Amino acid sequence: MVEISSVQGEAQGRRSPVGRVLMAVARRWPTWLGLAFMGFTVLDLKDGRDAALVVFLAALIYLATAVTGRPGVVWPMFGASVVAVLVLRLLDLDPWPGLVGGAVCVAAVGLGGGLLHTPWLGAVQVPAMLVFGAASVAALSLSPALGGCLVAAALIGHATLDVIVWRRNKVVARSLAEFCAALDLPLGVAVLVLTFTA
Repeated sequence: MVEISSVQGEAQGRRSPVGRVLMAVARRWPTWLGLAFMGFTVLDLKDGRDAALVVFLAALIYLATAVTGRPGVVWPMFGASVVAVLVLRLLDLDPWPGLVGGAVCVAAVGLGGGLLHTPWLGAVQVPAMLVFGAASVAALSLSPALGGCLVAAALIGHATLDVIVWRRNKVVARSLAEFCAALDLPLGVAVLVLTFTA
């Protein structure tokens, strides 16, 4: 075991500076993926309220993962939610009724299953869904300026939750929390810039 560790250490020591940078970049793949998603989302925004879907989905995915008690299922849930929203958009259907209905069902299952009696970071996903979900839905009925500010605040608030979840390595896979933080915080700032420069 000592020999293997020393061989690995020597191999890393012989890596070129470019190789070390590439390895550091590769280790942060969730950050780069989150920033890429943020970029694509910003390109599609007409006003800040359009980003309400992002924060609603983030809260719903966190809640659904907390209900299952299996952090590893978060990436398949994320993939399924992205595909579902894309299909609904291609069919020119409003995703909000299904999302709100889904959130209510998932919250009911969580409450019935005792989610509020689990460790605090899992239990807090129920009120987090309520706060972030309500902010997302309310923003849609407000003016572009007020709605944009509310969505930006919700995104930045969810980014704070992302960091807490990442540091504790609980509720969702750490890679998803990193991805979500890299998406939510810059998107919240971008929404504020868009709102105040429109």
